[in-house]
Amino acid sequence: MLRKALLGIAGTALLSTGSVQADSYFGLNATKIDYSESGIDDIDLTAANFRFGTVLSENVAFEVRAGIGIGDDTVNVMGVDVDVELENMFGAYFRFGAPVNEDFYPYAVLGYTRGKLEASAMGFSDSESESDTSFGVGADFTVSDGLVINIEYMNFLDKDDVEVDGLSFGVARSF
Repeated sequence: MLRKALLGIAGTALLSTGSVQADSYFGLNATKIDYSESGIDDIDLTAANFRFGTVLSENVAFEVRAGIGIGDDTVNVMGVDVDVELENMFGAYFRFGAPVNEDFYPYAVLGYTRGKLEASAMGFSDSESESDTSFGVGADFTVSDGLVINIEYMNFLDKDDVEVDGLSFGVARSF
């Protein structure tokens, strides 16, 4: 069902581009991730996310992202310290926004994220992957021609008593 919705949005975005020439951009974000699961303490992780996008119109962009964990956390589970780290995360998203002026562009994000966590304790380790529909809000601030800084809040996953969200700061360059 999500696939049909995303394809419909993509088709609408492509039809709305008219004579607008697509610009591409790449960026790097540092993300502070909060992992909450009922029955255990919250886990705070840090990730580096690379993103590549194409501006489809003044109000719509499509981007893909890939992230790796750069900061892990330890949580106590039934008296055992368990190290948790983000192995990777991948996603595809549409950004919908409207420029307020030439330097400020607020937007909403809708897409799909897949992530993999690894937990290890006392010489044993296990990993688990999960995916879900993701959404968020953010803003781009133009620093110079083709260079923006960015702040964004995302809800990456919210199901089965697990919620994963994050706050990102980054930079992107158009080409």
